[in-house]
Amino acid sequence: MGIMDFIRQGTQEMMIARPDSAKQYIVYKHPEQTIPMFSQLTVDADEAAVFFRDGALVGVLRTAGAGQRHQLSTGNIPFLSNLVDSFTGGNIFVTDLYFVTMRPFRGARFGDSLPPIKDPELEITLSPRIYGEYAWQITHPDRFLVNYLGMGGQMTNEQVESWITTKFKNAVKRSLPQFIIRQKIEVQHLAAYHDEIGQMFMQKCDDLSEIGVQFLELGDFNINFDEDDQKRLEEAQARYADLKVKMRAKDALGGGNYMQYAAGEAMLGAGQGFAQGGGGEGGGGPMMGGAGMGMGFAMANMFAGQMQQPQQGYPPQQPGYPPQQGHPQAAPGGAPAGNLMQCPSCQAAVPPGKFCAECGASLAPPQPRPCPSCNTVNAPGAKFCTNCGTNVQGG
Repeated sequence: MGIMDFIRQGTQEMMIARPDSAKQYIVYKHPEQTIPMFSQLTVDADEAAVFFRDGALVGVLRTAGAGQRHQLSTGNIPFLSNLVDSFTGGNIFVTDLYFVTMRPFRGARFGDSLPPIKDPELEITLSPRIYGEYAWQITHPDRFLVNYLGMGGQMTNEQVESWITTKFKNAVKRSLPQFIIRQKIEVQHLAAYHDEIGQMFMQKCDDLSEIGVQFLELGDFNINFDEDDQKRLEEAQARYADLKVKMRAKDALGGGNYMQYAAGEAMLGAGQGFAQGGGGEGGGGPMMGGAGMGMGFAMANMFAGQMQQPQQGYPPQQPGYPPQQGHPQAAPGGAPAGNLMQCPSCQAAVPPGKFCAECGASLAPPQPRPCPSCNTVNAPGAKFCTNCGTNVQGG
């Protein structure tokens, strides 16, 4: 070996750093256990150097600054005194030296099926699938090596990330169903709650501080369904939309009155049925279709007329209705005839409606009065309960 080879070899031994070919590793172990005194150690800004001896943690070094290196001597770094090998006259450090990456690992991918979740609005059970990205970081390299990695050997990046991802997926599976139930969110609308879900995941993630790891944030994610669940979801949405339309039609046609809504349904159903039947074999063609629509209107008028007529057996002399003697529209004694009714307030004969055309008072017939004491339902107009004698007029 020539003098220049010796110098080059000595220079290589005095300069210690993670090689460029190993920059991608989460943990890199320096191959030599003996390091000469006064060696120059380079620690990058996104990593830490961790020293062990005989399986025990000795110390941690971060970067020395821009363009700076750590000179390994006991005078500069006191904890290195625990690494001095006395058999070499104090000129050699004996250590296991690890370089641990501390920059955030972004773009870590996760994905899995979630437990079955019942949609609070559609009343069906679905099993959503979630796929996305998250970020994590090693915050305490010494804890990571001691409490997770250990001294037994070097794990691959895939092994480390697989374990961290499993922890994150467990938090997702545990917290997302609770979020849906608590907020009463429709499963198919979960993507609209991206920020809230991200915050919830961070709160519900396992505390990994014992091994020196921290979850940072949830990145982009997507919630979808398999083919069978997607079909069931679309069918349920169609049924729900049809129900909504019918409920709005009920309110519009009858003001919440079921009989008037039924009249409208009968009109539309009968008309459409006869019109469709009229075009087929044995039907009456367009004439029969017109007759069907006419019958539909007739049925609607019949229902509406039933709603306007007083019920047979109604207590006599009730305000707003003629006496129940013979035909209700031909009552004697000055009661209104035809399609008129008597206003219970001003006694004027007015057309039926919600309010009197003369004085504006309500034309609604008196309602039965429940007793506030015993809950007995008393006849309209009663002043006192027939069961216990309590005043039911609130006076």
